[in-house]
Amino acid sequence: MKLGEIAALILVVCSIGIILLMELSSGTTLYILYIIDFAVAVVLFCDYLLRVKKGGMGYALVNSYEIVAYIPAVVISALFPPSYAAVLRSLRILRFIALGIRLMREIQSRSAKLLGSALLLLFLAIFLGATSFYFAEHEEQNIGFFECLYWSVVTITTAGYGDIVPKTLLGRLIAMVIVLIGVAVVALFTASIVSISLAEKETNLRRDLEELIRKHSGRAKNENDLRLLNELKALSEKYSQL
Repeated sequence: MKLGEIAALILVVCSIGIILLMELSSGTTLYILYIIDFAVAVVLFCDYLLRVKKGGMGYALVNSYEIVAYIPAVVISALFPPSYAAVLRSLRILRFIALGIRLMREIQSRSAKLLGSALLLLFLAIFLGATSFYFAEHEEQNIGFFECLYWSVVTITTAGYGDIVPKTLLGRLIAMVIVLIGVAVVALFTASIVSISLAEKETNLRRDLEELIRKHSGRAKNENDLRLLNELKALSEKYSQL
């Protein structure tokens, strides 16, 4: 991972944290967060322009959805009513997902790719769950986007505290879908961790086999020794193809 990508990832995570803090802040604190968010959005947009310059118009068209994530929160708050501004500000997570997808292309390990994909799906499911639940329930229950985000996390992880529950028909349908998605994503995340553990054990076993073959390559004295050595080589080649 390049230094610029690490810096961009840190800025994106910080910007998401700023957006969440805005939901809980007011007065002077909110104005300060607006200023910080504006500066971060400008830096990230400049990074996007540099990538467009390098990748050309084809890259710009494919990744045009990222532009929405660079709109400063103060601009969104000025143009849209509060009920929609909270959701639009949270679109900053699209930048995180886009960066994650780009990083996944550079990872060679299949297990690491599986884990990264599971994490991206988890973030996307949480965001979509919170957004859909907000539009279905915020007028009925007078709840904000932060509460909907909390509900989405609790529901997807199947914790289900029950302090926030859907009351509309649409909200209940959304809850059913989110629970099913949550079970699948958590299962994928667990499988990816197990896969990484198994891959590490296979790597260690292959290393031990190669060391054993190297140690006994010149010591085969009879037909049985040669047959055993050939079997070890075949087993080592089999593991190298996994």
